[in-house]
Amino acid sequence: MAVIKPFQALRYDFEKAGAPETVCCPPYDVVADPSEWIDKSPYNAFLLEGGERLGTKDPYGGAIKALTAWLASGVLVEDAAPAFYIYEAAFTARDGSPRILRGFAALVELSPFSDGTVLPHEFTLSAAKEDRRRLMLQTNCQFSPVYGLYDDPSGQIAALLEPALSRPADCSFPMPDGVVHSLCALRDADLCRALSGAFADKKIFIADGHHRYETLLRLRDETGGPRHAMMFLADMNDSGVEVWETHRVVSGLKNYDETALREALEERYTLTAGDRPGGGEFVWLTVSGGWRLTPKLPSPEKSAVAALHNDILERLLGIDAENMAKQENLSYTRDAAETARLVAGGEAQCAFLLPPPKLSELRDTVLAGERMPQKSTYFYPKIITGLFMRRFS
Repeated sequence: MAVIKPFQALRYDFEKAGAPETVCCPPYDVVADPSEWIDKSPYNAFLLEGGERLGTKDPYGGAIKALTAWLASGVLVEDAAPAFYIYEAAFTARDGSPRILRGFAALVELSPFSDGTVLPHEFTLSAAKEDRRRLMLQTNCQFSPVYGLYDDPSGQIAALLEPALSRPADCSFPMPDGVVHSLCALRDADLCRALSGAFADKKIFIADGHHRYETLLRLRDETGGPRHAMMFLADMNDSGVEVWETHRVVSGLKNYDETALREALEERYTLTAGDRPGGGEFVWLTVSGGWRLTPKLPSPEKSAVAALHNDILERLLGIDAENMAKQENLSYTRDAAETARLVAGGEAQCAFLLPPPKLSELRDTVLAGERMPQKSTYFYPKIITGLFMRRFS
């Protein structure tokens, strides 16, 4: 099934670049204010990774200029020998308990989704893929990994990684959000072969980075390379894999009628006053209050977010896939309090609060050959950008 191999990562020399917390940054697509990271250091990875988010006249030319200069000065150095890179992110879970996301970075052989080896769970946007294509084409690099999940209930792969996890990390540092990131290179030839062999019967589910993966596929087909995607791989059964919900906010509908919508909802759902979703339920937030929607009949959908999109947003409110992609009448937030504020203040016509998605829902959706709606999942913590990068040649 999945073919993985070690690689020679492009990494910062922290003695020349400065402390890792000043040069590393979150993935480009979750950065709200680029200046927050660029101001930390003239070598911050966002100058390489930011693309159109940088807001400059030629962000791609700027990236290749920075990359060339940093390679020449030794700020960035390519490892002399291939390795798997064991990565940990220690964080506090939503329930207040300490958790550690554990996994490793590897090259995964590119294969189209139709092959059934690497599988998506969400749809993508063409504009975002074009941004990634232009960046990768000009720099000949992949600066941030695709985040992939594998299913290893027996713990075979965790056992192979254990010796490396017991070694001191090459580097370990906290970021402003409190997450502590650690990295350790695994070069033992026998362990690397065993780890590669353990994926012979594995599928990889993309958690984050659909746009990056699809862009790499396109570049391979257009230019003959690259042949692999740099990915961070984690076991979906690990307690450190945490996924958060993203709520839906409805606004700007021309013929929105709350009374008519309630009548239509009551045909399919039991409405109970409340503002906390649970299980397969979700909450409809209105100016007059919150209502927990419990399906009267089992839903054919494999997740609450899919049921919401197909049964209510599209069927009852007319917000179809094209409308969703353009975000004409639908926006997203992970903050339930902000969602309620938007509705109460009249900035939104209504909203829907969702429960956290389950990884089993993602797996079952993907294995059925389906995809979840956009922004169905938010994996936390995000894999840091800058600890390991990769040149295509």
